[in-house]
Amino acid sequence: MSIKTILVALNEIDQVDNLVKTAARLGRQHHAHIIGMFVIPAPEIYPSAGMALSTQVYDGHRRFYLNHSEAVKAKFEDEMRRQNVLHEWCMVEIKSSLIADGVLHRAHQVDLVLAPQKQENSSAGMENDFTERLVMESGRPVLIMPAFGEFETIGKEVLVAWNGTKEAARAAFDALPLMKDANNVLLAWVNPQDDLEDGEVLPGTELADSLARHDLKVTAEGFPTDGVSVGEALLNQASDSGADLLVMGAYGHSRIREFVFGGATHSILETMTVPVLMSH
Repeated sequence: MSIKTILVALNEIDQVDNLVKTAARLGRQHHAHIIGMFVIPAPEIYPSAGMALSTQVYDGHRRFYLNHSEAVKAKFEDEMRRQNVLHEWCMVEIKSSLIADGVLHRAHQVDLVLAPQKQENSSAGMENDFTERLVMESGRPVLIMPAFGEFETIGKEVLVAWNGTKEAARAAFDALPLMKDANNVLLAWVNPQDDLEDGEVLPGTELADSLARHDLKVTAEGFPTDGVSVGEALLNQASDSGADLLVMGAYGHSRIREFVFGGATHSILETMTVPVLMSH
């Protein structure tokens, strides 16, 4: 397994610096081609606004995104050239008012998607469920960068959330290219006592054996929540272990264009403090 094409979603302008630096580092590490993507969505026009106002709204809306795209493109290309990384710029105008619709079309055709943490009421006009839609609909692993903090390394100290489900399995093996140079990989099963049958060994040991055959140093442990949520327990363990990457499956289902997530998935997306690779 290898990562050779990475798509980085750059509409969240407040996080562009962190995203392009991370993309460049990953590009150098994996000898990958980086696609910087910026989407100009269609405005939402309401018939009651009238034709003249609609034209004004459309023109202002388009100028807003075009102006931002020029600044984002300059930052992206400057960083890629500085890091000597193969890259391309992709700006698209779409008929949908949802930025995720534009990114998803390209996301289906890459090895990894790099995306920002969701931000409520984004100053860039991004929809609140942008990141969730990439995770649930892209069919690709999505590496989500926290809105705050700088991360010089990703994948040296790895925490893998494991509970034996297909989503967790998908994430663990999707993360292999990012873990190939890891010093340590810790498999964490939160509250294993809730899932163990009598006489069953610690869950995760079989996966640890499989990952170890990829020349990884892997440890499997169970962690009680001690009264906090599963999401909080994982972030606490990530902090305690010095993890620079959390790997986990995403759990949820669609309900009329709205994604209903499991508690841990929702909690991590809201409060993440380290880069998180999610797969569904």
